[in-house]
Amino acid sequence: MSAAVITSFLAVVMLLIAAIVIFSVWRDHQRHRYSLASHSRLPSHPLDRHVTAILHLQEGQIVSVEKPINQISAPSPWYQHRRSLVSVGVLVLFILLLFVQTGLAGGTMTTFSQGIGLSLFNTNADNRGYQPARHVAPIVTTASTLLLRVDSADPNQYRNTYQLQTWSYSSCSGIALEMVMNSYGRQLIASDILQKELELGVWDVNLGLLREDGIAMTANYYGFNASAGRTRTLQQVIDAANSGSPVIVSVRDSYYFPGGHFFVIRGGDSQNVYIADSAPTNFQQMSRAMFTGMWQTYSAVLTPRG
Repeated sequence: MSAAVITSFLAVVMLLIAAIVIFSVWRDHQRHRYSLASHSRLPSHPLDRHVTAILHLQEGQIVSVEKPINQISAPSPWYQHRRSLVSVGVLVLFILLLFVQTGLAGGTMTTFSQGIGLSLFNTNADNRGYQPARHVAPIVTTASTLLLRVDSADPNQYRNTYQLQTWSYSSCSGIALEMVMNSYGRQLIASDILQKELELGVWDVNLGLLREDGIAMTANYYGFNASAGRTRTLQQVIDAANSGSPVIVSVRDSYYFPGGHFFVIRGGDSQNVYIADSAPTNFQQMSRAMFTGMWQTYSAVLTPRG
């Protein structure tokens, strides 16, 4: 039996109980009025309106005593037991509610407290009340899910004020490496990596990264192998990121990234590419069309060596 049928049945039971009670009250009220009207038409005793007996006198002696006839009828048995019947009806309704809530009427097992709050006229109560527990897929922990965006203007990323004021404008390659390597458990800051790029001769304070292979060279110093080049398609880049390996990419000079830029692909879908961008623009996603229009096809996937 469906929940809608059970709910409708309970509503009908309640309406029937209410109708019976109202009808019984009206019936007894009418009977009571009729009795009062009949009593009012009886002639009153000429001696005293409060006389409780009629004396028949004969030669100064009381012959007999006649009690007055009581014209007010006694309440009917139905009227006397009306409250009991109402109580029984309410009890039956309450039991039916419990049947619905405990599954005896074809419903789902729920708690007693939820049964009290059941709405008889809402056949879609699951939208506001109890809902069965849903299975939630566990979050798979990967480098892509652990990757955190780093702001190139964060003072904590540099050793001193000079580095902040001069290195931050060309720090994108070092910060892209930092975000990926830290997602694998390293604890580096932009200053560490930029200093190493400077020592390796692959980075310039004013020009930024001088050679694309500088990414692999710097990653190798920190214990990472880098699979870098221009052979991956956009779908392959997204698949690698979705599988847990964030991908460093480069984009050409544009309105959004004057002089070019490096950032990290952390995932994607059929419409968008999800990124971690250290620049003030702080792009978090781009449409595939927008990304393809500025991508230089370079990509690098880092793998830690033990």
